[in-house]
Amino acid sequence: MNEGVDTVVLYNELAYHDVLPVEWQARNRPLTPFEQSNLEEANLMLLQACAAVEEHPIRDQGEEPGPLAGEIARLDFKLNLVLQLLSKLVLKDRMPPSTTIQFNAHGASWTVIGPVPEIGSHGLLRVHLRGSLPQPLDLPGVVSAVEGAQVRVRFEELSDAVGELIQRLAFLRHRRDVADARKARPPAEESQA
Repeated sequence: MNEGVDTVVLYNELAYHDVLPVEWQARNRPLTPFEQSNLEEANLMLLQACAAVEEHPIRDQGEEPGPLAGEIARLDFKLNLVLQLLSKLVLKDRMPPSTTIQFNAHGASWTVIGPVPEIGSHGLLRVHLRGSLPQPLDLPGVVSAVEGAQVRVRFEELSDAVGELIQRLAFLRHRRDVADARKARPPAEESQA
């Protein structure tokens, strides 16, 4: 059954696909154990927050609210506002340009805007998953292929926990895309399926 959604696969695994602010920061030395530990901790927290948002999106207006729904909605709104203000303060127009990217626990492929890195170069792929979160997802990797402005990177030194959360995020995004495609399909088309 075709749901009207293309499944994005990279390195033979489901991949997260979007248009996001992305930048490649070349590195001429490996990460120190301290840098690696800090990077992993920050990535885990960011991925957990993004997965929570993907799993529990803002409720539809037609749903039956619980007794504390109004209070929770107000707190959620205030917290989101604080995060957006913090993000704008921290980034101050330092957000890289948005481009098409697909990534999973194994690597990424994106269209570079600016200088194209060389095959074999090491660096950090910085992916800004949400405008309301000032912190990017920092993924160490090595450039494995370049075709024009299309660059492919294989990730290095990702922990199992970070890899699992990236795959979970890709699955949740794909599931949401399928659900959105079903909602957008005309009723006559649904009865024929």
